[in-house]
Amino acid sequence: MSVRLSLGAINASAPAPLHVAGVPRLPPLHLPRPRLATSLLTADCRLRLICAPAGFGKSVLMSECARQAPSDMQVIWLDLGGRSFTPEDLYTRLSLALGCSGERHGQMQDDLIALLGRSHRPLWIMLDDYPRHVSPDLDQCLDALIEQGPRSLSWWVSSRRQPAWKLPRLLLQGDLLEVEAEALALTADELRRLLEAQGHRLPSDTFDELMRTTEGWLAGVCLLLLNADEQALRERLGAGTPLLRDYIHREVLDGQGEDVRRALFALARMPRFSAELCDHVLEGGGSDLLQLLKTFQLFVHQVDSCGQWYRLWRPLALILQRLPEAVLPTQVHLRACQWFASRGEMREAVEHALWAGQPEVAANYLQRFGQEQLLIGENVSHFLKWRSELPHALFASTTRLIVLHGWALVICARLDEAEECLADLAKFFPQPDARRQTQLLAQWQALRGFVARLRGEPGAREHCLQALEVLADNAWAQRVLCFQALTQQSMAEGRFDLAQHYNSEGMKLARLKGSVLYEVMLSTDRIQLLEITGELDRAVGVLDEALLALRDTVRHSPILGRLQLLQGHLLSYQGLDEGARVAYQKGRVETETCGDSYAFYGYLGLAELAARTQDFTAAYHWLREAERLMQWRHVPEARFRGLLLLLTGVAWLHQGELKKARGALAQVEELYRGGDYLPPSGFYELIPRLQRYLAVADVLEGHAGEAVVRLRELIERSVQAQQLGLACECRFTLAEAYAAAGRPAEAEVELGRALAEAARQKLVKPLYEFQLRQPQWLARVLPACRGESLRERLLQYEQEVEEPAVPADESVLSNRELTVLKLIAQGCSNLEIAEQLFISLHTVKTHARRINTKLGVARRTQAVAKAKALALL
Repeated sequence: MSVRLSLGAINASAPAPLHVAGVPRLPPLHLPRPRLATSLLTADCRLRLICAPAGFGKSVLMSECARQAPSDMQVIWLDLGGRSFTPEDLYTRLSLALGCSGERHGQMQDDLIALLGRSHRPLWIMLDDYPRHVSPDLDQCLDALIEQGPRSLSWWVSSRRQPAWKLPRLLLQGDLLEVEAEALALTADELRRLLEAQGHRLPSDTFDELMRTTEGWLAGVCLLLLNADEQALRERLGAGTPLLRDYIHREVLDGQGEDVRRALFALARMPRFSAELCDHVLEGGGSDLLQLLKTFQLFVHQVDSCGQWYRLWRPLALILQRLPEAVLPTQVHLRACQWFASRGEMREAVEHALWAGQPEVAANYLQRFGQEQLLIGENVSHFLKWRSELPHALFASTTRLIVLHGWALVICARLDEAEECLADLAKFFPQPDARRQTQLLAQWQALRGFVARLRGEPGAREHCLQALEVLADNAWAQRVLCFQALTQQSMAEGRFDLAQHYNSEGMKLARLKGSVLYEVMLSTDRIQLLEITGELDRAVGVLDEALLALRDTVRHSPILGRLQLLQGHLLSYQGLDEGARVAYQKGRVETETCGDSYAFYGYLGLAELAARTQDFTAAYHWLREAERLMQWRHVPEARFRGLLLLLTGVAWLHQGELKKARGALAQVEELYRGGDYLPPSGFYELIPRLQRYLAVADVLEGHAGEAVVRLRELIERSVQAQQLGLACECRFTLAEAYAAAGRPAEAEVELGRALAEAARQKLVKPLYEFQLRQPQWLARVLPACRGESLRERLLQYEQEVEEPAVPADESVLSNRELTVLKLIAQGCSNLEIAEQLFISLHTVKTHARRINTKLGVARRTQAVAKAKALALL
């Protein structure tokens, strides 16, 4: 059966015009492909080459294009049938088609050029199913004809083999349009149209599985759908069909040499392969065989942009694995395992060892798995999958494996299981000598300290500090992670100077060891530190630098996902909601795919954006999904429960459900009462933000006086701690509280301060909440023109307001200015400050000038004295 006859009917084909009379008819059941036909028809080039494996609809597509040729175009269709074809055969067929005598006078190539030059009309020559076996004479002849033929002539060629033509040259000259298998594969929309035409209605999961299994291969789709209902289709997706296996035998395997067949069966079991890997697995000649497979379009799919890595198309690989003559996998996987291990690519070495049924070999290679590799791609997910596949006794057989396992679990925040790793590690005490005993204890403390940080336990600091005292230089990765835990612990405690110190120390160590991944990982804490202290512009700058550094290091990583989530967070704060939504989605998918627990923050960010636009149905959906993810991933509730309750309470506040909101907020307050637990990493301002929302609830419930007291204390603490973003948000709420308490003058002053500070920080987030409850008031002080967004209105406000003369004791130094001032107080010169803070000398001078202006002094010594008097130092 011809595969093209099984395509779904969309529209009845119109009768062919006279100038395409030689073109074969379209099959009765035909799926038009306008996205492909349009690009081919509108191309202005000498050669249109449709080159792909069997079953991708090449001939039907070319036939569809022939029927849409311009009315003045002469079309010659030559069906070569994939058989051997000579230049003489080409001359004879073209002579007949052009109505010429067919007399020859010189060299065949010259005669063909002369023959083609006799045509006075624009001409398309369509060669369908170009010879499948190497045909040097025809290739050479066509190469010359394409280059030397008249400009009014265009060649159309469909082929399963890539001809030996000067294709790169033609491409550079703009004389080539090549359509390959990736473009010919059905898109999701085309597959839907095909299903509709054949009367199939598939659930979304079956549709997705059909798309994934076939990868849009037209023949595979049609043969799977033939006389099948949904249940039959699902069975076929798992086991294939005799018809599909027969098609593979006839169209792919028959006629191939033993070496090619052996290569196809071996490579069918390889997720990816290169020429060097083929040489190793196939024991010599593999690179030549790979080139042969590519040339003859035997379902080889390129998976990188450099042409180094390939795989077989999934439907062919699955069928080859099921055939009786399939190669036994053990030898193939063991050789691949050795090859990857010799190049330090331990993840794939372990995978192949497990596929070969060799768990001991897999465990041996796991021991060489670098801790930094846990931050690359989906390695964490793979690591935990391997744990389920290896015997527990084998996985817990060495301290190295236990430590790696523990850190993988930390990234996933599966803290209860990480505690089990600590217990397994404890079984290796005592060690044979004091040095190994000390180092193993330090490894235990480093892991225990990070687990304690994620649980929000105050004791995390002591564990990490003790580990840092004794960890050897070769355990530098654990040292970096201790510095990160100390940074996050200090941020949770509100000790931002100490957090900056630990972050800088970790950065120095990561740079010393040349680890871009660890440096970027620490940048995520630095970005949050800058955002908390009101330096959004600098936070965005550090974020952009980190993304740029990571772009040249890895394509996928949990760290990349965290940066994307932070990007969404910063864009949300600046009122750039659409960009924030895109970044949150990207970060959520990346972290979730990589097994990182920070995916939770993607759901929270999307919930917050939905609530901002009063789409509470979507907001609650994202919150439910966040909870489901954490529970499904076995993350302890201490890591996420407080955040879920807080955001749920905030959503109820926005809806006016005060009783429900108060209940949720009270539960959060109860969780953190007494100081037994600190806020979780990634949301360090949980407790002060809870206090602000409790003040909002007070205002809405008619207790404005209590809210004023609470907010003024909160603003004072926030300013003292340099939490300038939070202080700005509290000022907006304080303005509301003053107005509700019948103190309008103070309310107007406080709102002016809030707007000025928000404009300085480019902080748009608090305006959304203020607009929700006080739309008329905001419209009066921040009028909108021509449908301007809140961000545009705030930035306009910043341009219009003159710099007020702020009394010195009410001025606020930024976190960076305070750091510079402390170094000035220590007697550091401008050059020394620049070197310590990794900034330019000009930037130091700018900071010093602003410090003097804000403190109302003229000299450095006066600035230090004034700062001490104001308790800033």
